[in-house]
Amino acid sequence: MNGQPPPACDRDRGCITCSDEGVLLRVMNVKEDGLALCADAEGRPAEVEVDLIDRVAEGDVILVHAGVALVRVGGTEKGLS
Repeated sequence: MNGQPPPACDRDRGCITCSDEGVLLRVMNVKEDGLALCADAEGRPAEVEVDLIDRVAEGDVILVHAGVALVRVGGTEKGLS
């Protein structure tokens, strides 16, 4: 490329590519195409890929990174009542 090393992630600011952030979302509606409509604690909507989690259901709280659900957290989490 240009002979320069690739930029590194900063421990304080997070990943320069994806902010290195996982977000808790509540599943509002599971669609048949591997996607789910979700909402964060403030009610902001997001469409999330849920294929990595078995049997996602309405009301589940999931940890999402880069638009992909990684794990079901379960139960009502703080801020997601």
